[in-house]
Amino acid sequence: MKKFLTIITIAIFIISCGKESKSKTEVLPGTDILQSEKTQDRTQEEVDQVLESVFNSQVNIEVDETVFVIDNGTNRVTEDMSAGIMTMLAPQPYDQLKIQLEKEPKQEGYTLVGIEEIEIEGRLVLQQKSMMVDEVGDEMIMMMHALPAGDKTMMISSFYPKLEESKYLPLIKKSVSSATLE
Repeated sequence: MKKFLTIITIAIFIISCGKESKSKTEVLPGTDILQSEKTQDRTQEEVDQVLESVFNSQVNIEVDETVFVIDNGTNRVTEDMSAGIMTMLAPQPYDQLKIQLEKEPKQEGYTLVGIEEIEIEGRLVLQQKSMMVDEVGDEMIMMMHALPAGDKTMMISSFYPKLEESKYLPLIKKSVSSATLE
């Protein structure tokens, strides 16, 4: 379960990439903050729309259902939840996401193994590979593959035990190569 939450954390990081940071308003003592509810509602509405579009991504992939047996909609995991794959649709274009990931590739708790553009079955793919140590001390690989999709980016995130890379990596690459938008 912790591994699944880690993937969700990565997804939220990706959602936040490319957003403009807003300055904080300083309020003098004894004054009130004037802010309309309409602005607050619209901001929350926009956040909800982004989350909805990311997690109901409409990204289709072929998945080996004999290995990734549990289907949770946008993600599939193994029966013991030691490996999984998840689809998302990032709201920014591929080129913008690539620049952001190359500028800030390091994430707390992860060791970046590499980030590079590769070709998988004739398709340009940005691949980011990281490693972490899980709660029982096993090394886990976290993979993120990004593919251009017009003004958005299809993303396939996955995780698996490092010792089982030869089993999972070919299945993940096959899923990445099959990615399409509905």
